[in-house]
Amino acid sequence: MQGALTDRYVEAKRLALQAAELSADERDAFIADACAGDDALERELRWMLQALDATHTATLPVLSAVSPDLSGHDAQANGPRHYRLLRHLGEGGMGTVYLAERCDGDFTQQVALKLLTAAAEGSPILTERFSQERKLLARLEHPGIARLLDGGALADGKPFLAMEYVQGERIDAWCDRHALDLPARIALFLKVCAAVEYAHRNLIIHRDIKPANILVTEDGTPKLLDFGIARILDGQAELLVTATAAHAMTLAYASPEQIERLPLTTAADVYSLGVVLYQLVAGRRPYQHLVTPHLLSNAIVTGDVLPPSRAARLARQEAGQPPVRTRAVPRDLDAIVLKALRRKVDDRYPGVAALSADLQRFLECRPVQARRGRQWYRMRRYLQRNRWPLAAGAAVLLAVVAGLFSTLLSLRETRLAQQLAEQRQHQLERIVDFQQTALDSVDIDAMGHAIAQAQRAKTDASEAGSTDVARHALDTFVVTHALDRLDHDFADAPLLAADMRQSLARVLVGIGSYSHAAAELGKVLATRQRLAPNDAPALLGTRLDLAGVRLRQGDTTSAATLYASALGAASARPFTDPLRIQAEAGHARVLVAQGRLPEAEKLQQAMFDALGQRLPATDPELLRLRRDLITTLIGMGRRDEALAQAEPLVALDRTTFGAEARETLDAMVTLAQLQHYRHNFEQSLVLAREVAAVRLKRLGADHPDTLRAQHMVAMDEVYLAQDEAAFDPAGADLQRLIDARRRVLGPEHPDTIASMTLQVRLLAKRGNASDDSAIRHRFMAQAIELERQILAAHQQQLGEDHPDTLMAHGSLANLLSYDGQYAEAVREAQLTLAGQQRVLGPAHPIVFATYGLLGDIEVDAGHWAEARAPYEKALVGRDKRLGTDDALTVETASRLYEVLDHLHDARAALALRQRYLDPIVAKDPATLNASLKDVRQSALSVLGLAKAPLTP
Repeated sequence: MQGALTDRYVEAKRLALQAAELSADERDAFIADACAGDDALERELRWMLQALDATHTATLPVLSAVSPDLSGHDAQANGPRHYRLLRHLGEGGMGTVYLAERCDGDFTQQVALKLLTAAAEGSPILTERFSQERKLLARLEHPGIARLLDGGALADGKPFLAMEYVQGERIDAWCDRHALDLPARIALFLKVCAAVEYAHRNLIIHRDIKPANILVTEDGTPKLLDFGIARILDGQAELLVTATAAHAMTLAYASPEQIERLPLTTAADVYSLGVVLYQLVAGRRPYQHLVTPHLLSNAIVTGDVLPPSRAARLARQEAGQPPVRTRAVPRDLDAIVLKALRRKVDDRYPGVAALSADLQRFLECRPVQARRGRQWYRMRRYLQRNRWPLAAGAAVLLAVVAGLFSTLLSLRETRLAQQLAEQRQHQLERIVDFQQTALDSVDIDAMGHAIAQAQRAKTDASEAGSTDVARHALDTFVVTHALDRLDHDFADAPLLAADMRQSLARVLVGIGSYSHAAAELGKVLATRQRLAPNDAPALLGTRLDLAGVRLRQGDTTSAATLYASALGAASARPFTDPLRIQAEAGHARVLVAQGRLPEAEKLQQAMFDALGQRLPATDPELLRLRRDLITTLIGMGRRDEALAQAEPLVALDRTTFGAEARETLDAMVTLAQLQHYRHNFEQSLVLAREVAAVRLKRLGADHPDTLRAQHMVAMDEVYLAQDEAAFDPAGADLQRLIDARRRVLGPEHPDTIASMTLQVRLLAKRGNASDDSAIRHRFMAQAIELERQILAAHQQQLGEDHPDTLMAHGSLANLLSYDGQYAEAVREAQLTLAGQQRVLGPAHPIVFATYGLLGDIEVDAGHWAEARAPYEKALVGRDKRLGTDDALTVETASRLYEVLDHLHDARAALALRQRYLDPIVAKDPATLNASLKDVRQSALSVLGLAKAPLTP
């Protein structure tokens, strides 16, 4: 009968500890399920819960409660010891723990003071257990176990224990907060094992090992606490084999024999340590997914434990963390933990020392006893344990083998290098012999007669004329002569002949013989494609050379095809490889020639930004790319951005290449072009003449680069010409330029068309400057006819949407308006405007110029009202894009002012005058360039003719 009552008490106590953590609603459901109709058990359980609640509520307001007396008067031990309770620390199965302070005179010490709970005070068995705990702790003195400092009974007879106060954190929480890796966690756990093993050597088993009873101090020292349900293994402690002592436990960490109420040995602590180790390495307990005591007990007794490695993966999934590639828990550690958690006692480690030894083997990469590994497993562990000595030995062996191999390879390479050197020497001897023979065989007499005849044919045998004669002689009597001998002298070495032919073709490009160079490069490309298709650098270089020549010839279609092929081959090369840079830069130049300016600018800017971080500022390819980008920005109307880059580029090119180098002169022409478009014609003319003079001396009058510089000179002269005294010389120079370009480049070349377009402007200016209507009509008719030829050529070669074609439409509209053909002029201007807005965008400066052209046509036709809207759009756009005092802005304002005057809109006219015209009139003419002087004069003329009053 007494055994049944005791068993009911133990069961009620176990259930009460679990139910104490539940809310009121959850607690009732739990009691009904746990008692299952056992009224006596339910009464015992509810009494137990009331006692726990009473104890809990009595300790919460501890600073003001009457019992216990927190001042220390009632909590006084027999003898001269005084404890003052400071705060509540925790509560276990039979005791409540407080942080207390012992005060004996000058001696002060903080302790963990443990008192029996109200529920345990009425139980003789639990009182005896409390006394037994003091006896057990008195036997233990280990740095890993919280020490017993004092014990006895208070003045009111209540027993107490004063233990070392451990200010620490649960071992699992401490490991997580410090983010310990697996070896560090095991090293910390081994210290706990040492404390438990010490207790076992003193014949004490803990029986309640769990993370809450293992606190880690800030310095990393673990302390084992709470020996409240511990037992002694000798025969004097058989009292504790009663149900109350043997089966008080924390279920989640209890061994199967504890749940089955069997006699306990040190194996029970081994099992509990295995559960703690499982939680430290996997991040969760075994059976953590089971929430009811019944299911958890059955799972522990059954012994079907999920390996920690799989539990760790589940923990990461539940935390929303990505899976790791390597195993979070190695197989050896899986085996150690699972051996500690075996269902049968005999299958576990025989003691904590064996568990610790296996963990130490794991840390040292030795074979663990928990795995019955085969020979390969032991060998792998040997390799892991001795990896550094073995690696050093392998490195020595590898060095010996590598040295031997390197010696053999060097010997082979030496032989190959010797063969290659002999081959190169033979090739060099052939090249030198070829050069000497080719030069020796030049017909000097024929060359001299040709030069003399060419000089006599020159009307002006100037230095420039002599240069052209020398270029022609070099092409005909040296380069062509050498090319003719190649096929005969190098018939047995076609690839070597291709190398020399490509070098000679580059000489032809340098002297401006583009057609001849293209023909020779075509032969080189065919040879390389036939004989060395896998020689990627040589084949790519030939394609790039030929593509560049085709682009200089104005053959955009062929250049686009060649650059596209080269770009495909170059894309696999490094980003800073010169061949790849040339391929991408050439592709961008083709886009510019095709009128696809935004695409070209995007590509060039991306290349410049990327290469600028990897190459020095003086790198030749980077400087050429920068010049290309400036040209594209000019074409897009972004002239301020272009000017910010063009001026420093000229200085950088002079420093890098020299004052008269081709790159420097190209940069100067680009800067002159930019100054021209900004209406700084005088500055542009100075730069252009300087470049033209150098190129005339170095390259001759017929070289394409010289003609390009002379075209820039002619542009500035035409724009600056105002009367017949300037028209005649400008016209003569321009006609010579057109004739030269037709002869050198061909009548359809874009450069030839550009010079013809300039001639149209000169004819129009001459017609407008004449007071004789017949002369005016003659010049206008010539200009219109020439412009129609230019338009047809652009339509055929470039297409209707190319910017140059649209510009030709606009130029024709302007000429038709001068000639009085207003209806057709309006149609051409509207076609131009629509195309430019579509191709260039509504904010491009040329679009505002076309709005102004529409206004001019309507004014010439006498349609004042119709002229107002296009002038207003042109003025708003130019003011926003160019500024209030720009020549074009002020010119548009003058024309709009005249329209407003005719429409009698005095208020708008006055506002326009005050914003645009009065400021330019007030400026000193001596400080203005030619363009602004013309604009100022136009403003004065308009204001003098205007009828609008000064006030509205």
